[in-house]
Formats: sequence, C-alpha cells, structure tokens
Amino acid sequence: MRRQRKLVGLMGLAALVGLGVIAKPAVAKVTTEQSASILVFPKVIANGTRDTIIQITNTSNNMRHAHCFYVNGAPTISGVPIGPNNPPLWTEIDFDIWLTKQQPTHWVVSTGRQDNPLDRSCRGSATDPSLNCDPATSGQPTGPGKPNADCCDAGFDPGRVPPVVGDFTGELKCIEVDASGFPVPGNALKGEATLVDPPTNDVSKYNAIGLKGFDTNNMDTTLCLGGGVTASCPTGAEYEGCPATWILDHPAIGAPDRVVDQQSFCTTPPCSSVSTNLTVVPCTENFETQKPPPVTLQFSITNEFEQTFSASTTFTCWASFDLEDINPIFNASNVGGNVLVTKMRSASLTPIGVMAVIEETHVQCPGGSAQCTGASTLVARNAQNGHTTFQDQVGPDIITIPGGQGGQVP
Repeated sequence: MRRQRKLVGLMGLAALVGLGVIAKPAVAKVTTEQSASILVFPKVIANGTRDTIIQITNTSNNMRHAHCFYVNGAPTISGVPIGPNNPPLWTEIDFDIWLTKQQPTHWVVSTGRQDNPLDRSCRGSATDPSLNCDPATSGQPTGPGKPNADCCDAGFDPGRVPPVVGDFTGELKCIEVDASGFPVPGNALKGEATLVDPPTNDVSKYNAIGLKGFDTNNMDTTLCLGGGVTASCPTGAEYEGCPATWILDHPAIGAPDRVVDQQSFCTTPPCSSVSTNLTVVPCTENFETQKPPPVTLQFSITNEFEQTFSASTTFTCWASFDLEDINPIFNASNVGGNVLVTKMRSASLTPIGVMAVIEETHVQCPGGSAQCTGASTLVARNAQNGHTTFQDQVGPDIITIPGGQGGQVP
C-alpha cells in the first residue's frame, strides 16, 4: 500500500510537469541500479558477530580495473562509544582488482580473497566437500552436508583482496582506474553488499551507491564530485555530485510490524517491534592526511499525520546510528505515529555531502510480549538504499588519493 501511494504521487508529479505547472527537475545523480565509476559501500561489517559479502561486476565488454579502500571507522578504544576523547580509527587498507569483460566477482570481507589460479567454477555439493567453502574457515573446504555450499571463492580471481582487521566496522570505496592506476570515467562498475549473521543465517542486502564519471576527468589524485571550476578542481566536476538531501522512508522506533501482527499466532498484539539503524559516510575524504572533517546532519521528520519534527547530530569519518540514539523523537511513542519520512542533509556550516543506507531490524515475539525480549524472539534485518532529491551539494566534494595510488601527483 505504501508503494502504491508513492507511485500515485509520482504519477501526479509527472502530470503536473507535463502540463507545465511546475518545472521539470534535473535527474537525481547518484545511482544504485546503473554502472558507475565510483562505488561506495557505506556499511561493511566484519566484527566477529556479523560479516559482509561484497559483489562487484564489470558491465562492459573490456577489462576494467579498480583501486579500492577499506576505511575502518571503529572507535579507537574498543567497546567505548565514539566521542571527543575516543575518535574513529580512520585507518585504510587499499588494494587493486581487475575484471575481465562482463566478469562478476565476490569475496567475504573478514577473510578476503587469495589470488589462486586453481579456483574452479561454482558447483556447490552436499556430497563433494571439495566444492564447498565456508567463510568461517578462511575459504577452506567444509565437510559433506554443510549448508554453506556457496562457492565463496569460485571463478576468476580479481587479484588479491586482503582481509580486514578484527572488529572492522566501516566502508568500502572502489574507484575505476586504467591499467596504470589513473582514475578514468569508464562507468563500468556495479556492486552489492550482503550483511550476514552466521549464527542465525539471517542476511540483509543493499546496492552500492555509484557516481558516474565525466570526460572532464584530468586523471590526477584529486577527484572532484560535482561543483564547478575551483582551484582544486581546474576542470570542474569530474564525477556526479553527492545529493544535497536524502529521503529515508522507515518505521518509527518501536512501531509494530503489521504483517507479523496479522498472523494467527499473534493473539495479543503487539507481537513485533521494528528499529532502524542509519549508516553514513562523508563524500569528502582525504586518504593522504587521514584527517576526516566533522559533518553535522540535520533531520526533518514527518509522521503519517503530516506533523513535522527536527533533530541533528554530528559524526566524523563513519557512523552507524540507531535512530533513537540520535534523538528520542524517532520513537513511536514520542513522534505520535508508526511510519516516518525523514529528510537528512548536511548543515550549512559543514557543507559536505554524505552517502547513506538504512537497516531495519524486525523482532517477532510469538508470545505477544510488548517488550519483545527473551529466547523466544525471532530477528530479521532488512537493509535499504535511501532516496535522493534532485539537487546536488552546492560545492564540490573531493576525494584525495595518496601519491602513487591511482595516478600521478598533480
């Protein structure tokens, strides 16, 4: 029903545009469905509890190369919340991959992927253990009958992909380059990330956020996302700009899952509860100095009764917030509704674009417990890409690559 209302709204907008009542807006620039020259995976986890599978595809008919960065946004002091005295680590691991024409590849983040010319095609089998592999055993074959016959290192290797450090929470960014390492606007890469909970086999998945490249790319180590000609960007925008505003469609914290509550086992509603996590990374990143600037985010929250509220928070490098930790107004009992539309943008004092994904956690309580706690609960997660408005950030966001990585120093 929510999707139907959204489609009706879009049809109405199209009609108004066609009649000339309102001006036709520019098309939103970031993409999650088309190939691009920069891929951003905002939420990558390999912390011993959850893991991530990365998939990247070359959509062109030529060999393509990419220079990738893992950015670790975990707190400096493990187990202590990020704050002024406990900043994010901001450590990066870079590596290169190359893909033959139309080649997909994938790897498990915690274990990486070794360059093995003997890798075979994916032929998972419950009777031939040599054809199975298990991320928990660093890609080594498992015994017969194991359910994880997913051939996690099958097919042509893209080159060595290193494993991340333990307790990794951060992002992955891949930039298309030529064979010499110079950034190019090939627009040939598309990606997906699957977040895995090994104990329960629960998974959630989102598409990588892509930025298309332009022919104005001067192939140096300063990558200009949107904006005009500046001293740092003498040829102007080299890639599409980051969105000025993200639109997040999600339940309020603690709202029931209506599908669960309508099941026959739910005799005493509510039998469910939903919470939402927001993960953000800045579009401006300097991999040379490794000193990420702080970004203040502002939120405009509207419930189903068209009442609007506001909130704000500040982050550095990488952040993954449960919405109620940003502000209690996201709680259903405070916002006065169960379904929210949240508009998020950078504050004017920190005009840096951000990339974002959200992940909902749905908790089912067969016994009808309003608290949804205890061993009887069932948990399932659902990752989603956000929507964007038609406007980019006013000024350029800049990605700076260290000299010797991805081209020559300008």
